[in-house]
Amino acid sequence: MPKEYSSIVVIICHQTLFLLTGFYQTLAAQYLYYQGAATGTSLLTNTAQYVGMASVGLLLIPSWWANRKGRKSIAYEPTGTTELDFDMEEIKSGKKAQKDYQLLPNADEEILIEDSSMISDKSSKPKESISFRFIAATSCLDVVANFTLTIGFFYVGSGMFQVIYSSVVIWCAVLSFIFLGRKLSLLQSISIIGVCFGLALSALGISKGTESSDQTTPPPVTSTGPAILHSFNMTTTMYGMILTSLATFGYACVYVVNDLLVSNHKANTIPPTPEKACFLVGSGCTFLSLMYIIIYTIPHWNKLVIQEMEKEKKVSDVSTFVIIIIYMVLTMASFIHNLSYYSLMKRIGNVSTGLLNSIRAIVVFGLSHILFCDIDNGQCFNPWKGFSAITVIGFVTIFSISKMRDDRLF
Repeated sequence: MPKEYSSIVVIICHQTLFLLTGFYQTLAAQYLYYQGAATGTSLLTNTAQYVGMASVGLLLIPSWWANRKGRKSIAYEPTGTTELDFDMEEIKSGKKAQKDYQLLPNADEEILIEDSSMISDKSSKPKESISFRFIAATSCLDVVANFTLTIGFFYVGSGMFQVIYSSVVIWCAVLSFIFLGRKLSLLQSISIIGVCFGLALSALGISKGTESSDQTTPPPVTSTGPAILHSFNMTTTMYGMILTSLATFGYACVYVVNDLLVSNHKANTIPPTPEKACFLVGSGCTFLSLMYIIIYTIPHWNKLVIQEMEKEKKVSDVSTFVIIIIYMVLTMASFIHNLSYYSLMKRIGNVSTGLLNSIRAIVVFGLSHILFCDIDNGQCFNPWKGFSAITVIGFVTIFSISKMRDDRLF
């Protein structure tokens, strides 16, 4: 099989896995919510996905083991001849030792160095630079954004959530323009305005949908949500749309910070690989999520999980075993999703994920209507939602294609 053909097959496989696991992650989280096995404040679905994200670190074991073996072989490798024997051999052969002179800083005398390669070998191999403070800050920002995103997701429903979240590539570009100095073309600027217009249409579509039926999205278990809804006289899905939009912007901040993590480094150092960055950030997020579960979720387990599941069992009786299997598959899907994402980053760049997320938004939007419309009116299709989805996804696609073309030119 030709090398180029096999490379294309690998890319297609990763794209397929990225999309399939993306579909499952969104729809499984929504299904768990409808079964009472996940709420906005329990952080159970988030933790399952973070564990999958941290599991990408398993891919680092072979390279770590190879480096360890390499260091051991160098440490125990016999030197062959002593320094004295080496000097005697050179004298016998009549060859002169190559001598380089180097003036040390703040010194008045010259130091004789037998071989300049001794300096270059040590300095030519840059060390990996990892800022654990940066990792900790990124993990905290990720958990806060994901927490807000989850509450918004359960309020607005998986269909419109995926449409709104597909705009994350746009906000990444805006933040990169502001903080990283990356340029935006006229077409990209128009796409950003178009996405904002599409998001405004989604708000109109949500309000029209709630007016047409009394059946609304059951709200997550949270004390602040009902208070805000009562104060501003807004529907649960409208509140979810606002939360999801804010959290999407927050996640764009996370992506820009991750970009800095894997691109910025000091002189004579290299940044961590995307896989290592994913492992470190995922481990930090897993730790924070587990701490939250220990401190808050477990003490309130009866209210957050048991009572909610018993309430939903009156509608559909799903066994606890099935719920556990769904969570396990969700963790595995998160692992495959992150693995495919970073593999695609290496091969075709991260802009391509904007196009893939557009496809993901269309499919999830349609599947959410088919699977959940009967039990939640917020998931049902209406013309305004359809027009909003076409507008947002269309401008995200235009932006991504424009960005890919610019990257090829430069």
